[in-house]
Order: sequence, then structure tokens, then C-alpha cells
Amino acid sequence: MFEQQREDLRFYVKQLASVALQKSEPSAWFEVLYTEAKGDTAKIPWAKLTPHPYLQDWLTNHEPFPSQQKALVIGCGLGDDAEALAPKRV
Repeated sequence: MFEQQREDLRFYVKQLASVALQKSEPSAWFEVLYTEAKGDTAKIPWAKLTPHPYLQDWLTNHEPFPSQQKALVIGCGLGDDAEALAPKRV
């Protein structure tokens, strides 16, 4: 059942993207997807609610940004990777 829900979600996202392309607004579907999800992360296909496993592994074995360096997370989705990279505040 879960796999069918994921397939339905992928189909829905493809429909949104097709409509956006037809309107010559190729990225407009993102806003529609987030708005219609109304905060339900199950309706966002890339919402994992945890950092990517490779990033988490790297963070476990390295001290990021010892010299006040910065990082940019491309396609950050809901920001799980960005949050993991953020300096810890005490």
C-alpha cells in the first residue's frame, strides 16, 4: 500500500510539472505542491526528515567548518541537510 501511495504521489507531481510547463512556468509546480501539502510531509516526495546518509556519515567523522567556512545545500528540500550542517549553538 505504501508503495502505491508513493507511485500516486509521483504521478501527481508529474501532472503538476506538466501543467506548469504548459504555462511556461517550469518551476511553478513547487509552490503548488507545498501549498497543497499544507504541512503534511507525506505529500512531499523528497521529504525524508533526516539528513542524507552520506552527509550524516561525513558529519560523524569530521568537524565541519572549523574556520567559519560556509556551505550551500542545492535543492535542500525541507532543509534537513542544511540543518545538519548548521553550526550548533550553545
